[in-house]
Amino acid sequence: MANEVTYTGAGGNLRAAEILNAIVWENLRDLTDLRSICVNLGDLGGSGSSKLETPTVTLNNAMAAANVDETTAAANTALSSGAFSMTIAAQIISYEISDLMQITKGPGGLGIEMLAGAVADSYILRFTDMACESGAAFANSVGTTTVDLTVDDIYSAQFTLTQELVSNEKSCVLYPTQLTDFQDSLRSEGGAVQWVASTAEMLQSKGVGFVGRWNGIDFYSSDSVNTAAVGADSAGFMMGYGALGYAEGSPRAALSGAVQAAVPAGSPVYAEFSRTANPGLSAIVGHAYLAVGISEDNRGCSIITDR
Repeated sequence: MANEVTYTGAGGNLRAAEILNAIVWENLRDLTDLRSICVNLGDLGGSGSSKLETPTVTLNNAMAAANVDETTAAANTALSSGAFSMTIAAQIISYEISDLMQITKGPGGLGIEMLAGAVADSYILRFTDMACESGAAFANSVGTTTVDLTVDDIYSAQFTLTQELVSNEKSCVLYPTQLTDFQDSLRSEGGAVQWVASTAEMLQSKGVGFVGRWNGIDFYSSDSVNTAAVGADSAGFMMGYGALGYAEGSPRAALSGAVQAAVPAGSPVYAEFSRTANPGLSAIVGHAYLAVGISEDNRGCSIITDR
């Protein structure tokens, strides 16, 4: 006998050897959202340019004593001003799924709907990557290479910003290992300053990735934090509001040439669906136009410690 159609023989090409569980198990991932601690400088959708230039001014001149003769006019005070610019650039992600995967999908299985949600998440991931890259570039820096982060390092960063006249609320973004090193160092600290863990209300106002508050500083943890010293260290950072800024380019209408498009209200992400009839593939493509960068260097401080 020969050429039998069996499950393990030729039939293997006709039947799936395994049936996937209806539940899609999502592996651990980091969705830290740092948009709330960065300044939104503007939306360039419909502006006529991809470059956003922001003027800066320093109004720190104190009054001087007037001329005692009461008749001589005071000299004009020079204004310290400048500008910085950001240019938005295209960010993109594409997920493609076959017809067979969609046809055989059971309730809760992987399909185009789940991939559409992943496209929205991918924008947050990209924003955090860009923010952490910018935070690692602050000129001010504290910490010791290849040495675990301690409470002293956080104090040093806080002191640095205080000396730079950063008086508003401060945020600290650390690599997960830096955060646990800090918490371990906190165990030996006494006094009235205590770690306040995040609550549901805090997460709602401060965003995903917020882990707690200590000494007036909001702490975030993200695996997007850059490496330093050829991977031996992490480049976390502390900053006051206004240290990092971002600009977006939101579509004002459906982009021409799209077969089917969805632009959520107020969203900078443009998602569209495309279809390849032969061999039978559907794709969801997410587009965004974004720039993230340092808006005032003295408002931030990098924290370089062991990874």
